[in-house]
Amino acid sequence: MAVTSPIAFNLINSHSVLQACIQKTMGFVDSYGSTAQLVVAGTAQDLQAVDGLPTLICDPHSPQSFAQAISQLAVTDLVMIHDSQRALTSSAQFDRVVQGLTEQIDAVRPVSAFTETLKSVSADGFIQATIDRSSMARLSTPELIRFCAIDFQATTSNWFLPLKTDARTATVDADADSARINSINEIALMRVLQGL
Repeated sequence: MAVTSPIAFNLINSHSVLQACIQKTMGFVDSYGSTAQLVVAGTAQDLQAVDGLPTLICDPHSPQSFAQAISQLAVTDLVMIHDSQRALTSSAQFDRVVQGLTEQIDAVRPVSAFTETLKSVSADGFIQATIDRSSMARLSTPELIRFCAIDFQATTSNWFLPLKTDARTATVDADADSARINSINEIALMRVLQGL
């Protein structure tokens, strides 16, 4: 799990967004038995708030930093990365990601259609154009990546970890309730979605 923002430490009810996300993720990890392990990745400062789980110090916003930290772990076949701010992601979405990783695929992640109206705005605040939303997609997590498909030398990526240039990728459908909590105001919305 990647701790990607201080928003993760805000309370969604009686526990933090991060704790809610860990609970959801542990349900998935437990279903895979002893072959799966949950590790929380983040900066040293963010990981001070994590108790009882293994941690991995890195900058989860830097694919290179994240990959270098992953490379120090025991070699594994698969790495799954889930954003700590997606506390309502369903186990069904985790399962779809796993099912999407076939023999012909090296990395898979959930996506959904972008449905909002998106405008291009000039530096002085004037609307310049409407962007074609069919050219956009809303990315979600978890991302599931074969260890052998990670490019440990690359510095950039549009995935959490850099992928080798010949990596074969796929997408699966993302659920609407796997929305990312980006602000404190959105926590109230998540409470409603959770029925709290």
